[in-house]
Amino acid sequence: MSDTTAGGFDFRHLRTVFAGRVVVTVFSLLTVPLVVGSLDGRLLTPLAYPGYLVMMVGSSVGSYLFPNYALWVFWAPFLLGSYAVAVVAGVGYRTIR
Repeated sequence: MSDTTAGGFDFRHLRTVFAGRVVVTVFSLLTVPLVVGSLDGRLLTPLAYPGYLVMMVGSSVGSYLFPNYALWVFWAPFLLGSYAVAVVAGVGYRTIR
């Protein structure tokens, strides 16, 4: 039994699922272009569309559920949602690979 395996559970696999290269890449593709574009409108590129779509859907649902909050409050759920999408993409990649 290696150091990373305890009772048949592989901690390296868990690390790859939650913080692997695919997860970091997808999370970056969803968040970085949108953040850069929101800081300076001239830098908003078509690469920001997937992140913008996630932010728009999250803001719509959030505004419906919590109408008294400002839109900047929805950045935390956007980041969590982007991370969840990235983890699902990472799991899908590992499954196909």
